[in-house]
Amino acid sequence: MEELNNTGSGSQQELSTVRPIKKPDYTSGYEAPAKETVFSAEDVYAAGKLTPVKEKSIVESILKGILGACIGAIPGFLLWILIGKIGFIASICGMLLAVGAVGGCIFATKDDELSPTAIGIICVCVIVFTIYLAEKIVWCWAMSDEFQKVRQELYMYGDGFGLEKSEVDRIIKDEYGFTEGSFGDFFSNFGKTLDNLEMKTRYYKHMAECYGIAALGGVAFLAKLFKTN
Repeated sequence: MEELNNTGSGSQQELSTVRPIKKPDYTSGYEAPAKETVFSAEDVYAAGKLTPVKEKSIVESILKGILGACIGAIPGFLLWILIGKIGFIASICGMLLAVGAVGGCIFATKDDELSPTAIGIICVCVIVFTIYLAEKIVWCWAMSDEFQKVRQELYMYGDGFGLEKSEVDRIIKDEYGFTEGSFGDFFSNFGKTLDNLEMKTRYYKHMAECYGIAALGGVAFLAKLFKTN
């Protein structure tokens, strides 16, 4: 009995020393990541870290292209007037107009996104208008010079018939709308003067020749340029 009691007390002692096993804490030492802060564009602009980018409109790009093409076409424009004053038309003028217009347009829009088609249309329009303006200047210049000779002859005929210069000037003004016959007079009354002199058909034929000859140098250059690009 005593041995049994000793055995029973020993087993109770062993049971009393057993401790429950703790489950492992897998989250020990783990820290949740900090929540990322999201900044809006307004926050960045307000902080002065970024300058707002202004998106350029297509209209602004086209206007810059037209301005650049006009400036680039000035050398060809002046050469056209000088050669035209002598009485010649040269395809080199058309080529120079094309080179200047295209170069000026590309330079003015180098920071924009204009398609080659848009650049081509701008340059062709500028070249057509430049030739028209140059030819109008040449014709007005030539008609003004010729008018001065004709007016002096009319004064001489008027003296023969006893007419004063003022009376001759009145006849001239009734016919042409001006008396001095300056470059400005012909430029501002260009269409009317062509009608009075019956030179409109001749003028249109001449303009067709100008555009055709200019096309030999200009359009060929434009086609080669955009084919290369």
